Amino acid sequence: MTLPSGWERQTLADFIVMQRGFDLSYKNRRTGRYKVLSSGESHGWHDEARVQGPGFVVGRATNIGRPTWSDEDYWPLNTTLFAKDFLGNDPKFAYYWFLSNDLSAYNSGSVQPMLNRNYIANVPIDVPPVVEQRAIAATLGAIDDAIESNRRAIATSEELARAHFSRAFDLAQVEGGVPLAELITVNHRRVLPAGTPATYVGMSSLPEFSAEVYEWEVRDAGSGQRFINGDVLMARITPCLENGKTAVVDMLDLGEVGWGSTEYVVLSPAGRFSTAWIYCLVRDERVREFAIQSMTGTSGRQRFQADRLQQYKIARPTSDDLDSFNAVAEPLFRRMTQLRDEIRRLADLRDTLLPELLSGRLLTYAEATV
Repeated sequence: MTLPSGWERQTLADFIVMQRGFDLSYKNRRTGRYKVLSSGESHGWHDEARVQGPGFVVGRATNIGRPTWSDEDYWPLNTTLFAKDFLGNDPKFAYYWFLSNDLSAYNSGSVQPMLNRNYIANVPIDVPPVVEQRAIAATLGAIDDAIESNRRAIATSEELARAHFSRAFDLAQVEGGVPLAELITVNHRRVLPAGTPATYVGMSSLPEFSAEVYEWEVRDAGSGQRFINGDVLMARITPCLENGKTAVVDMLDLGEVGWGSTEYVVLSPAGRFSTAWIYCLVRDERVREFAIQSMTGTSGRQRFQADRLQQYKIARPTSDDLDSFNAVAEPLFRRMTQLRDEIRRLADLRDTLLPELLSGRLLTYAEATV
């Protein structure tokens, strides 16, 4: 393909300088305002930054080549490569180039997957003038801004539901109270024959401290848990339980049974005890701490057993309190689902535009008028 006027084909090493990130163990982290960036995600906070933002990292040990953006100064972990010098190019354009290109084939590890910057130094990249780089980045950035706005709206909706839950219900354990397993259904047995193609949600797709599942796929059913719309998935294995991996199932077709990891506890609504009530329940710090303290097994592979919920007893919520909570929370959860689905549509649009814009096959208005 002939490049558009003003574009140049370069190597990645001529376009950007990448460097390995820095070690920072959990025990050495101090509470602060700077993000710690790992492969594909934010990995906590620290009181010191090693790299000035805006910029990004790409995964080198996991999520190989996948970029994570930061508007602010940050600390890149040693599981990443970070953008040390953009060599005069637009940082956001460079980020979108990595987002558009699969570098997993450049794995240099013999046993453990690893991305070596020397292996990708000669990867070709078609580079437009900086003014056009900025136009491309602005077009794609507008979509990402809409996605982030929806994420903030989801977080706000969840906070409102949880705040109402905290005001309405006391989850302190009560002697002689009712066990949670008598209020809701735990690991309900649902029929989905092995080998049947069905919607699958893996543990990696379960979000941390958020209700919304963003990624799922169809796989032949195996030995994992079964669930339907309205169920709540709660991780039961360390460290997923500690990290708050919990989600509401709301992506299935009517009557469809999905499946996932054996390391879930599946909690189902019953009567007035709604999906929203269950989700807020398992996000409550006292319930989560009880689950964490109840884990059994060897260090590093401990699990929370579902039948332990029978030992957590609370005062029985009144019908009026449940009705009042559901009237507030259920519309919020429906709105969260709508926003999540819009995020998926926006992400699909961005991913469709990415290769077209970055190859020069599709010019932005700003480019066309340069």
